[in-house]
Amino acid sequence: MKILVLGDDGRAHAFVWKLFNSPSADILCAPGNGGTNQLAPSVDLDPSDVVAVGRWAFSTGIDLIVPAESTLLWSGLVDEVVSMQIGVCGASQRSTRLEWSHCYAKEFLQKYNLPNPPGRAFTSLGNAEKYLAAQPLPVLLRADHPAGGGGVYHDRYAALEALRELFVNRPIEGSSNGVVIEQHLPGILVSFSALTDGTTALPFLPSRIYDRLGPEPGSPEAPGMGAICSNSTYSRKLGAHLHQHLIVPIVAALAKENLPYWGFIGVDCVITDRGPYVTTLRCGLRDMEAQVVLPRLESDLLPLVEAAQMRRLAQVAAPQWRDESSVGIAVVPQGYPHHYPIGGLVEGLSDLDPGILVFTIRPTIRTACAINRPGAALRPDCSAWEACPAG
Repeated sequence: MKILVLGDDGRAHAFVWKLFNSPSADILCAPGNGGTNQLAPSVDLDPSDVVAVGRWAFSTGIDLIVPAESTLLWSGLVDEVVSMQIGVCGASQRSTRLEWSHCYAKEFLQKYNLPNPPGRAFTSLGNAEKYLAAQPLPVLLRADHPAGGGGVYHDRYAALEALRELFVNRPIEGSSNGVVIEQHLPGILVSFSALTDGTTALPFLPSRIYDRLGPEPGSPEAPGMGAICSNSTYSRKLGAHLHQHLIVPIVAALAKENLPYWGFIGVDCVITDRGPYVTTLRCGLRDMEAQVVLPRLESDLLPLVEAAQMRRLAQVAAPQWRDESSVGIAVVPQGYPHHYPIGGLVEGLSDLDPGILVFTIRPTIRTACAINRPGAALRPDCSAWEACPAG
């Protein structure tokens, strides 16, 4: 089977690595990175140009497209290639609104009584200001579009000023100027995903996400710093709870809303003393989640993806998982994510201990993710950042 993996970050590398082990897979990657190049040929395509991707895939005889980055679905990739009889693992453009519109996602969660932080979505600045003035601090503000910004505010005047800016600034042409205002809930951030065909959902594994420079609550945000996918009893019970009480109702709600969906569906949750609260809905695996979850997947990924896009997940067995934990560590330059150099080298990658994997991400950031399995340790000469030579 001829497969095209779309993406250039660590998720793309992880997908290519996992699919590379499928006996029937002939893999290409667009545009790929230095890590994917070692496993599959790269194609000079812009994944965001869905028309060009569809035409190239049709002319090349691609059987299945696997978008590693869910943002690639926002432009209607699935809608474009399905008409060409090309398989694709992903959500339709209408369904991706769950991810690219925070306001829609908030209303979706509230409509179906799914646990989410207290708050509301607003499209009127005046109403939003009145609501914000009465809310306890700290408060979380999020622009409707993920690229629009936002943050946690402990000062009401700063929050009001940020709210006005979010309503004025639009990250992309035609995007909404809506804003979500909700209570900031302290707790552990967990990502959890499943593979669905729109009716059935096969659960994957929960992973704890680290997205700050340090352990302190006020530490600066730094996306992709690390993740842990544990095999503890608690983790297994948490995964079962999230699947039964979040993923299954979400898939049922998608069907009720007539939103076509086949591919990965995910949630980001804050785990509080009152249970999990959904903060974000996703149409794919999160960065760092893919790098720690896919290496634990014992089953062949390709038959699962095929079953999802052919709407027959109910006929396949549940995925089997390795009985071990995985830890993902981002190797980044000093100064990340604010001011940092690029173009250096990561030395020692050829001398890593058995059981450690390195996933490279896009050359513009040039970081590496090491998956550390039991009995192995990250070598000291690899823990200092400079960019992966393959990237």
